[in-house]
Amino acid sequence: MQMLLRGIAIALLGLLVLGSTAQADPLYFALSEHTMTSEVDECGVPADSRVTFDTTDVQAISWLKIWRDHRPHPVEWRWYSPNMRVYHRTFGIIPAIDGPVGYWGSNIWSGLPIDGYEVAMMPGTWKVDVIVDFRKVLTEYFNIGGHQSPGC
Repeated sequence: MQMLLRGIAIALLGLLVLGSTAQADPLYFALSEHTMTSEVDECGVPADSRVTFDTTDVQAISWLKIWRDHRPHPVEWRWYSPNMRVYHRTFGIIPAIDGPVGYWGSNIWSGLPIDGYEVAMMPGTWKVDVIVDFRKVLTEYFNIGGHQSPGC
C-alpha cells in the first residue's frame, strides 16, 4: 500500500511540475468587458451602453477593457455597412504591462464617425469585428438611424 501511495505522489508531483512549466494557450485572449457606446470620457470609461445610434450622433464607438500581459497586441476594428461589406478599418495597440505596479487593465476603443459622413445616409444594421493578434475575438451588431434591434 505504501508503494502505491508513493507512486501516486510521484505521479502527482510530476504533473504539477509539468503543468507549471507549460505556456498559456496562444489562442487565449483576456477580453474583460466590451460595449458599444456614443462617447468615452477622459478616463476612458464609456458614457453609456447602447446598440442604436441616431444619424445625428457624432459616432458609434466599440469600447473594450482588456487585461494586459508582457507584450503589446495589435488590434483591428472592421466596420461593416448594412450590406455587410467592409466600410471602414481602424487600428490600435494594446500596450504591454509596464512593470508589476502598472495598470493590468487597458481601455481601448475605436469610433465610426456618423454625423456629417456618408454613414448617416446608410441606415440599418451594422457590425464591427474586433481582431486582436490577427484573430477575431468579438463581433458586435448595432443599428444606425432606426429603432429596430440588431440581429446576430
